[in-house]
Order: sequence, then C-alpha cells, then structure tokens
Amino acid sequence: MSEPTIISHSLEPRRGLHSTLSTKIGLNRPAPDCSFFALYTLPPSIIIDRYELIDRRLSFEFSGESNLELPIFAVNQTNNSQLLLNATPTDSRSKEVLVDIPVHARYGVPGIGRPARQSIEIFPPTCFWACAPTSTATISSAFSVEPPIAYSALLRASTRFLVSATSSHQPTLLEFPVASLGDTSRVEAGTATVILAAFLWLAYRSWKVARALQSYHLKEE
Repeated sequence: MSEPTIISHSLEPRRGLHSTLSTKIGLNRPAPDCSFFALYTLPPSIIIDRYELIDRRLSFEFSGESNLELPIFAVNQTNNSQLLLNATPTDSRSKEVLVDIPVHARYGVPGIGRPARQSIEIFPPTCFWACAPTSTATISSAFSVEPPIAYSALLRASTRFLVSATSSHQPTLLEFPVASLGDTSRVEAGTATVILAAFLWLAYRSWKVARALQSYHLKEE
C-alpha cells in the first residue's frame, strides 16, 4: 500500500456564492481492510451545510461555525473549519476516487468599484488511510500512530495512518460578488420607496374595506 495522491482539485462553478468542490484522488494500491479519509481545512468564509452532506449519505464529521446565515464579518476570522469525510470506495479494487463537496460563501464585506468582488482560497485536503490494529496492510516507516486530526469518532478504531505528502496543487479560488458601497444611497432610497409604497397600498385597501363594511351596516339598518 502506498500514499494516496491528489490528481485534481477544482471548483465548479468558480464564480458565485454556491459551488461544488471536486477532488480526484489516486489510491495507488489500496488496502481492502483500511478506510480512506479526506480532511478539509476550510476558511471561515466558507459554509458547509451538514444537511446537504447527510442528504448525499456521506459519513463525515464537521467542526466549525454552524450558523449558515452569518455574514463573513460576524464570524471569527482566526478559526478555520474542518471537515473529515470517509471517502472509502465501495469497490476495493478502485484506483481513484472522486470526492464532491457542496460549498457556499458567506456574504462578504461591501467593496468599492463596479463590479465589487472577493475571492476565497480553498486548499486541497489531506488524504490518508486509517487502519485498524488487525489490518493486513504491510507496515512500513511511512505509517504514523498519530491521526491527522484529534478527537475523531470516525478514527476511534484506527491505530495506524498513512498520510499523503503535501499536495503540489495550488489552492483553488472561489470568486463571488459583494455589495458595492457606491450603490448604498440608491439601495437605501429604493428600500424606503418600496416600504412607503407598500404602506400606502395597505392604508388604501384598509380604507376601501372599512368603507364597504360601513355601507353594508347602513343598508342593514
């Protein structure tokens, strides 16, 4: 058994608030009695929706900001998120595996210029085999007894780990639009106009209903 290697790492689409992070990983000679994992370290500006992963029937652990509605300036910028995913292929003879993760960008800080855009770097995952004490995998000096992530229930039964070397792939960029400060006055004026128009319409309809009810009661008398 040899270390897993990353073949490709990309986003599709590369622009917008919603995308899919795809990583193709070469498994070389996988051991049928070991499990394969991908560990993603994601910046706080990236959102992982647990329910999307559950809907895809993925086995995973996620640690990080769970509030999906917070904008980027409302989360701690020093705390990255971690997503540990069991990506063991169903066919033990598979030589590669493709891991697709839906990702979303948090609303960014308003910028200057037209169009105002921001970008986020997403690095390739750390890939590794996790083997139980009874594994038949050939033991070598490449194995480690220390897991790449601490306190993981998914790795509780594993005691030996074969971790991929640092990936030579560059981080992929997700570019997304943000509000432009130059549009603030127009947005505020438009919002006030819509609210005023809605209020006047409701007031008019209320007056019409009141008139109709008054006319009905007068006829009844």
